[in-house]
Amino acid sequence: MDRFDGFSPQALKFLRELKKNNDRAWFQPRKATYERELLAPLQLLTADLAAALRKAKMPIDADPRRAVFRIYRDVRFSLDKSPYKTNLGTYLPYKGIRGAPGGLYVHITPKASFVAAAFYQLDKDALLRWRNAMAADPKRFQSVLRALERNGVAISQHEALKRMPRGFEEHKESPIAAYFRLGSFIVSEQLRDEDVMDKRLLDKAVSLAKKSKPLLEYGWEILTPRA
Repeated sequence: MDRFDGFSPQALKFLRELKKNNDRAWFQPRKATYERELLAPLQLLTADLAAALRKAKMPIDADPRRAVFRIYRDVRFSLDKSPYKTNLGTYLPYKGIRGAPGGLYVHITPKASFVAAAFYQLDKDALLRWRNAMAADPKRFQSVLRALERNGVAISQHEALKRMPRGFEEHKESPIAAYFRLGSFIVSEQLRDEDVMDKRLLDKAVSLAKKSKPLLEYGWEILTPRA
């Protein structure tokens, strides 16, 4: 059985050239190259990641055929009508359940690749549950932050609100005040092109998931309905 062995230099070259030639006339004659050099390795990476995470007893899983993001952009409601994405992405959610909050995402694009464990853009109800949990037991969330720090990672403060959200103003002096202003809870790690072209990308992604486990377990407990 084939295993992920890293993306080829041709894969990154394809993405660079697609960025300059984002149209069907350029892509269609090269579709076979896309499928061979980008899509197939991305599916192998997803399959191997799922297997490695199961071995690590982390409840993150995915069907490689469904987890990878399509190269085709949805341009129906966008001013940008470019037909193709210029990056690759795959997402492995909680227990492999589509739409379940909290999982592992791998983003591949030249000179800006990364891997992230995330609860990304939580919907209104989920975000309220998360904020209520922090408000009810701030010390527990602080223990999550300390555990992440010991693991050498931290939650991104990107796209934080400038003010405390309505209903949580009384926590503006809390040691965790900054986290009430977040809409996503993300731990990420940048990847070099050399990392992307190496089979050890798999190890880096699994390592990030393990380091982020305190955050993932916290979020899953809050947001996953109990049986």
